[in-house]
Amino acid sequence: MHQNTESVAVTETLAEVPEHVLRGLPEEVRLLPSAVDKTRIGVWATKPILKGKKFGPFVGDKKKRSQVYYPNLGWMCIDATDPEKGNWLRYVNWACSGEEQNLFPLEINRAIYYKTLKPIAPGEELLVWYNGEDNPEIAAAIEEERASARSK
Repeated sequence: MHQNTESVAVTETLAEVPEHVLRGLPEEVRLLPSAVDKTRIGVWATKPILKGKKFGPFVGDKKKRSQVYYPNLGWMCIDATDPEKGNWLRYVNWACSGEEQNLFPLEINRAIYYKTLKPIAPGEELLVWYNGEDNPEIAAAIEEERASARSK
């Protein structure tokens, strides 16, 4: 088989999704082509998902070098580019704006979870956005999560 090593935008197909990823999908979501990025698969709600629902943890390789800095969380990076090492959360795409977003990332015990910011209706794509500190709703939700973690 010929391996293409060029970095062209390869369109992901459902046929390429590893079996373990499909088995790990929660019942309220399924994978379909993304609406925000035509080359990617996205995660879509199949039934209503309530505000405040947590999904995770995000699975991948914990990396030291290519890291992301979250102002309140410090340095954090999980590389999920290899579908064999990731779980279904790697298929959650980036919202084009904070308005589109319905998930935000949370760090709990050095693991990343996604939490719903608002109710998600069947047929909506799950989208995450990362500058949550600008959004008072997310800042409040993160604070609430921290408070509940401290009180445990």
